Amino acid sequence: MWFLEQLKDVVTIEPLKSDEQSQKIDLENDPLAQELKRRIQEIDEGTMPLTPFKEGMDRMMERMRLKYASG
Repeated sequence: MWFLEQLKDVVTIEPLKSDEQSQKIDLENDPLAQELKRRIQEIDEGTMPLTPFKEGMDRMMERMRLKYASG
């Protein structure tokens, strides 16, 4: 969310041209958009279990070390 907030002053939104409107995606009915919206809501509500970045990286590095240590 922090990243998106930073973009609001940099990115400008322009109206679609008439030929682009026919290619517009219906985000209200798109399954992927709905899934992303649900996950963002869970993160905002604090109901989605998250792993701190450093902890996740440490786990990944340990798995790689164990996998390739015998090679």
